[in-house]
Amino acid sequence: MPVNAATIALLLAFPLLAQDDVIFRSNTTLATVTFHVVKDKHYVDDLKPQDLVLLEDGTPRDITLFEGGRSKIRTTAVDIALLFDISGSVVDEGLLDMTVWKNAFLTSLPNASLAVYGFAASLKRFCLPSRDPQQLEAAFNSVLKTSRKGPTVSPVNIMLQLPSKRKSDPRGGTWIYEAVIAAVKDMAAWPGNATHLIVIFSDGFPTTTSVPEDAAKVARDNAVTIYPVALGHWRIVEKEREIAPLLNGNPKPNEGAQRRMDNLRAQEQEIVDFASLGELTGGRSFDPPMMNSDMLRRIIGAMVGSVLTEYVVGFTPEASDHPARHKLAVKLVSKDAGKLMGGTRSIIH
Repeated sequence: MPVNAATIALLLAFPLLAQDDVIFRSNTTLATVTFHVVKDKHYVDDLKPQDLVLLEDGTPRDITLFEGGRSKIRTTAVDIALLFDISGSVVDEGLLDMTVWKNAFLTSLPNASLAVYGFAASLKRFCLPSRDPQQLEAAFNSVLKTSRKGPTVSPVNIMLQLPSKRKSDPRGGTWIYEAVIAAVKDMAAWPGNATHLIVIFSDGFPTTTSVPEDAAKVARDNAVTIYPVALGHWRIVEKEREIAPLLNGNPKPNEGAQRRMDNLRAQEQEIVDFASLGELTGGRSFDPPMMNSDMLRRIIGAMVGSVLTEYVVGFTPEASDHPARHKLAVKLVSKDAGKLMGGTRSIIH
């Protein structure tokens, strides 16, 4: 079935639900689960611990951590990896404006830190999680292949590997899902117990046969939420509009135009697949009509809102000589409170 612009707009425009198979291996004294609650298209920010029940394998647990909303400001740290697709001319200078990131992001989230990566057929890490504007600016300066004024850093090269039974284009290209997998595994080594997110900026066109679920499974296993930002989709929509008059209502469509339209629809399907990383990992996706500083601020604002309205609930798991998998689930006491988004995950203890 062809994917049209209206379909992809709907897929990319709204927050998407978390899955219930995220794995958290409890190596601390606290097991946590995160969630949002939405009512009348707005995040609910006035929940209290008594408004919900935390279940482990269906058995209620005493809540020992509750953060989020107006009742208990979130203090749990957030480490966010920015993954920039540096293949071709995907990355725009505007995405790397440190002033925008500092003013719109770091100022709004005092407990958040940013790490910076770039990828194409390989993955490069330009800095570990940081709030230092100078360190981040040097990392941003180093992402683009073209030189920029100011300090730069020498990146750490991270090897990419194809998932089992997947193939690559021998000419190279963009290993999107492999880059996500490698970044998630790299993040697993970061110290501390912060929440981990990935914001990935790409046109969504991979050059391997890997699929979103390959990357999403690794992200879920490591409790990493992904927020894909599809770049350049608007150009495809414009091209489709140009070709459409040659096909609509024409009993003998122009064969060349039909081939171009088929290719464009195939590209749109790839973008839909890329955007599904949000839904598969409990994040959301973005489809900017074009990218500039104002649009970047809007995307960052949505990210900030998502972090600020997320609840974190935890309990102290019982020690066991034989660790096993257990399912955590948050349930709202009253359905009138709103719609639960997320609130499930697996732990091993």
